[in-house]
Amino acid sequence: MFLIRAACLLLCVLCLAACDRLPQSYPPPEQRQPVAGFNPGPDAMMVSMEDSDADPVIVKDIYPGTGIPWRWTKQEPTVKVLVFSTESVKFSADFAIWDDSFKTTGPLEISFLVNGKLLDKIRYTTPGKKHFEKPVPADWLAGNTEATVALSVDKLYIAPRSGDEYGVILSRLGLKP
Repeated sequence: MFLIRAACLLLCVLCLAACDRLPQSYPPPEQRQPVAGFNPGPDAMMVSMEDSDADPVIVKDIYPGTGIPWRWTKQEPTVKVLVFSTESVKFSADFAIWDDSFKTTGPLEISFLVNGKLLDKIRYTTPGKKHFEKPVPADWLAGNTEATVALSVDKLYIAPRSGDEYGVILSRLGLKP
């Protein structure tokens, strides 16, 4: 009997010795320093229509991709880009006016917009590949925020059979540092 009582007493002492309160506070997690000299590169603010990651940044009026390096647009193709710098930034667009649609619509007037502000308006009197590039005023942009970049096509080609609307053939759209 004495051994049973001694064993119970020893067990109770061991259980009490095992009890411990956890700390009420925890240290902050280890901090990392930002990458020094991060340079996003010249095409970081450009959206290429052939890229698989283009869909999330398309705001409106750009048809879904089909694995080719361009996409059809509607009236106002718009993308959003993250602005890394506001110094010496240029609006840049690579697009084409389809020969067959041009026969129906005639010359097109295309407006170039940054955050809804008109940067320029150009009348295109011939079909084919086009490139537009023009500096954006620094006060139109804010660093480390998203900006919308858009084209606005004045006349659309309406497909005779389907009734679908087409503006231009877009390859790249965005901002260049």
